[in-house]
Amino acid sequence: ARHLESHLTTTRRASYARLPLSPHPTRRRAMDAGGGEQLSLAAVRDQLIREEDSIVFALIERAKRPRNTPAYSAAAAGGSLAEFFVREAQAGHYQKPEDVPFFSQDLPPPVFPTKGHPKVLHPFASSVCVNDAIWKMYFNELLPLFTADGDDGNYAETVALDFACLQALSRRIHCGKYVAEVKFKDAPQDYSPPIRAK
Repeated sequence: ARHLESHLTTTRRASYARLPLSPHPTRRRAMDAGGGEQLSLAAVRDQLIREEDSIVFALIERAKRPRNTPAYSAAAAGGSLAEFFVREAQAGHYQKPEDVPFFSQDLPPPVFPTKGHPKVLHPFASSVCVNDAIWKMYFNELLPLFTADGDDGNYAETVALDFACLQALSRRIHCGKYVAEVKFKDAPQDYSPPIRAK
């Protein structure tokens, strides 16, 4: 338990370190569209490239560990160690529109004041979430492809690495909402008819 708590603390610190206290100029244009700047496809594309790099590095780190299947088996309490870790590690995060929680029903309100983010997406975008599909794909299909069978007993570190992979995949996929927003604003006459038809 102490080992798991240590990994949770480390994961939370790493996540807080990524909060946009002093964001990269391109990221500000791509994600926040602050300072009167318009959201552009070029800026979003730059952000997507960085997110893809994050995915690659996260997968490389996870591949250094064996599969450690017991970390994904349901415990007496009902959930797996992986589920418990993600539920705990996501507390206090996901205040930005491009960050989508895996267990939104268990997400507590932030303890500290958070910086507001400009509304650049259509309100419907907040209801778009494919994390259930990402979770199932990652554990059922992707993980067996790049990890070796085995059990080294380092379950806390294993699920911490899984969480990094899940976050990177989710962020990259949900950034697609910004691509859709930019394309629609550039040519609303092309996209409005099929949207209304649906």
